[in-house]
Amino acid sequence: MNIFLVIAAVMAAIAAGAVALPLLRDKQSRIIGAAAAVIIIGASAGLYPLWSNWNWQAPAQAQTAAGPDVAAMVAKLEKRLRDEPNDATGWLMLGRSYLTLERLDDAIVAYDHAHQLDANSAEAAMGLGEAMSLRAGGEITPPAAQLFEQALALAPTNPKGLLYGGFAAAVRGDRQLARARWQALKDLHPPPQIVQLLDARLAELGAPAAVPTGTSASPAGTSTSAGDLIQAEVTVNISIAPALKSRIKLEAPLFVFAREPGSQGPPLAAKRLTSGAIGTQVHLSPADSMLPGRVLVSGRRVSVTARISFSGQPAPAAGDLYGELSYDVGRDGVRNLVIDRVAE
Repeated sequence: MNIFLVIAAVMAAIAAGAVALPLLRDKQSRIIGAAAAVIIIGASAGLYPLWSNWNWQAPAQAQTAAGPDVAAMVAKLEKRLRDEPNDATGWLMLGRSYLTLERLDDAIVAYDHAHQLDANSAEAAMGLGEAMSLRAGGEITPPAAQLFEQALALAPTNPKGLLYGGFAAAVRGDRQLARARWQALKDLHPPPQIVQLLDARLAELGAPAAVPTGTSASPAGTSTSAGDLIQAEVTVNISIAPALKSRIKLEAPLFVFAREPGSQGPPLAAKRLTSGAIGTQVHLSPADSMLPGRVLVSGRRVSVTARISFSGQPAPAAGDLYGELSYDVGRDGVRNLVIDRVAE
């Protein structure tokens, strides 16, 4: 069996596990879980060749004969990257080649190099997450899920990103986001048989959650679409002003959250990190919502805050270090958020 069939099979396993396991834990949903596994296995097997660059119609003999050529190409590429280690494109090519050869550990190393060289490469994030999931036997681990989220933030309409991102959302129980991503995948107009399978999967997620009054429309008065949720990402590079660096305590709690400007209520999205996240990129999405129906929506302006809380509590206290900025969701892309103030 060639590597592409293997990958398709593992994608099916990822899909089946992501969909079926949460349902199988519920006695009333076991039949649905089993059916979902069968449906998604078919969907994954159909989607992979649909968007793969591999020529599935090529004669088997030609594919087998290409083996030595692939190995020689990989060896040549490895040699070139030893001389040019900062070639991000080369590392991406090497990662794809290692996946072809089923060298998953090497693929992870190659994609990780590419990701470190270009943090804004959706392909690097997607490839690294995929390789990690394959090595885990089809399980979408938390680090892999985070990479899929990053890839989607960079390329919201990437088919494979929507597929994996939907699985990741389903695993953590976020059916609303899983629905939005699979609906967006369906909106890319795949072949009819794939649309049928996606319809079945969407149906098994249940009816869409009701959105409370005041949160169902964008500022222009239009209804919130799946695309609004897909692109509802806040991405900030967290840093701290040099004058405040000496005040940082090791592993102090760091809260990053987005809320409606002027609001004192619960944030629309929030993450609890530590001061070790300073110097890294942080993403907020509808998956980080604190209350059902209160989520980030593309087209809205929010206030984004990063707060080092020495009390360990999210509520502000005197002496906390913080920074904030205004952010247009779905439009601003990556912004720099500097912690440069001291709470009084």
